[in-house]
Amino acid sequence: MKTLLRITALVPPTLVDDLTLHLTLHVPGGWQEEEQPDGRTAFTLHLEQGAAAQALVQDLAARWPEAEITRDEVQEQDWALAWREFFTPVHAGSTFTVLPPWLADQAPEGRIPIVIEPKQAFGTGHHGTTALCLGALAGLRERGLLHAGDDFLDLGTGSGILALGCCLLGMHGVGLDIDPLAVENAVENRAINGADDRLHLAVGSLDALAPGRTFRLVLANILAGPLKTMAPELRARVAPGGCLVLSGILTEQADAVAEAYMALGLPAPRREHSAEWTALVWERVD
Repeated sequence: MKTLLRITALVPPTLVDDLTLHLTLHVPGGWQEEEQPDGRTAFTLHLEQGAAAQALVQDLAARWPEAEITRDEVQEQDWALAWREFFTPVHAGSTFTVLPPWLADQAPEGRIPIVIEPKQAFGTGHHGTTALCLGALAGLRERGLLHAGDDFLDLGTGSGILALGCCLLGMHGVGLDIDPLAVENAVENRAINGADDRLHLAVGSLDALAPGRTFRLVLANILAGPLKTMAPELRARVAPGGCLVLSGILTEQADAVAEAYMALGLPAPRREHSAEWTALVWERVD
């Protein structure tokens, strides 16, 4: 049985926002947060043993010497069971609810359940940027801009949540991620949600697509830097009249990302916000 490294960082209230932002940018998956009786917050992560995990511990200790950081080992099976203690359903907009398999039958009436098998390295829908994208997806569908049968691209698919949301609306498409383990998790979730015939998954980035292929919807929930760098290529993947949704963007970075796409001829995007995060949405791209 695989052994995981459990890292716990106990921080005062003044550091909670800074540490949350740092983990969001540098840790691709989720973590547990639990407020302690003394007012401090405990951040708990489970990572595979290796140089990357050790480097993270050293980085946290160097950045925030006032944080109390501990580490120990835990069996992967024990980690999986621990999810059941704190995994809560995530409601995104008025349409979707993200659930683990053991809560799959508890989606509220009228909502579409996306069932995700939690893994230590990939998203479970709790992050604000994921909820923003799901909300934007639902809104585009409600306004008649997306329909069953449309195709989509989900760049940086991670656990496949956004791609599966599209599939559950009757769409079909492609999910790409540069991390093979992420794609492995997405394959598992594709099967759980019965989307094997509607979602093609592959390791890679835009260069994994056939030249010139375009999509009715392009979703990219990554980071501001890559979104700016890839602007010409991402713009070119949106079919005429299609939609583009970008997320993983801190609100303070949104202007720079929007300007990179407006320089290519797109109008100002609609902006949707959640805490410190912003999603940029373009409709009917010409």
